[in-house]
Amino acid sequence: MKKFLAITLMAIALLCSVMLTACAGGDDSTYTLVAPDGAPALAIANLSERFDFDGGQIKLAKKVVAPSLIQHEALREGVDMAIVPANQAAKICNANGEYKMLATVTNGNLYVTSSIHAEVSGLRDLVGKMVYSIGQSSVPDIIFKSLLIGEGIEFEVGEKEKEGKVTVKYCQQGADVISQLALAKSEGRLAFGIYAEPAVTKSIAKGFEEVLDLQRLWTDKNGLGYEGYAQAVLIARKSIYTNEALTAELLRRFADNADIIKQDPMQSVENIKAVYPQTSLQSDMTADVIARCNVKTVVAIGDGRSYLENTLQAIMSLNNNAIGGKLPGDSSYLPSAFVWEK
Repeated sequence: MKKFLAITLMAIALLCSVMLTACAGGDDSTYTLVAPDGAPALAIANLSERFDFDGGQIKLAKKVVAPSLIQHEALREGVDMAIVPANQAAKICNANGEYKMLATVTNGNLYVTSSIHAEVSGLRDLVGKMVYSIGQSSVPDIIFKSLLIGEGIEFEVGEKEKEGKVTVKYCQQGADVISQLALAKSEGRLAFGIYAEPAVTKSIAKGFEEVLDLQRLWTDKNGLGYEGYAQAVLIARKSIYTNEALTAELLRRFADNADIIKQDPMQSVENIKAVYPQTSLQSDMTADVIARCNVKTVVAIGDGRSYLENTLQAIMSLNNNAIGGKLPGDSSYLPSAFVWEK
């Protein structure tokens, strides 16, 4: 009887210990964060795999995947946080009340380059020309089209230039855009390309010219106090956002990382390679190129929420279904009383 009682007491003590550790967010608390390769991956480059916060300690399992897989990976069981395009973030939150949008973490890294020298002062200088672009129906594509509409410029998808319109031809990736520009250059023909950093800087080194910064054009048009547009957004499940102290600490670390990647770009890329060896990010990325990737944490509260909603409204005006048919409501965001300071 005494032996049975002793074993029972030991079992109860062990169970209590496990429960206390879980409640405190102890060493056994592991959270998974997934991001798509490219500039959004830089947003997680220097996040620690283990850290303390006011109330406990957690382990953070970071995962990077090909951009085409991010929507599927974000919804996988066991994934607590994900960085997804702004439209997908809105669509997920509209469809599933378990998720909230916490912050914009990349703010656009698209630029327009020309095949040969051209005097370009604005979007109207693209009229009558071919524009080769990445990302059909993506957030950057919708931003470009919104800017054209705002200027009263007509556009269409096609294979040849058309007078009075911007003709857009879509390519699978930045390398394909550069190939099209190289062909136009060999023919002495002026054409334009829209693609992202770090490919833009590499192509400039090979003789192409940057003529427009789409982030700057969007900022000038909207004047929201933030540079660029909401390109990629951090979403989280209840396992994260119901713990306010943990959420605040995570957002602080995202904000700190945005500074660290500029200070040590080489190590930041190596950190991504450690979890995703086939990353498209190159170790020779400079601080200037990193800065042009526009990795910055804008928490979706107050003005930060308005900034995100501004992008979502632009998407909705061109493709209502891309965000799930409506703007996400209050339940898709952190409460306005949430306290966060970098």
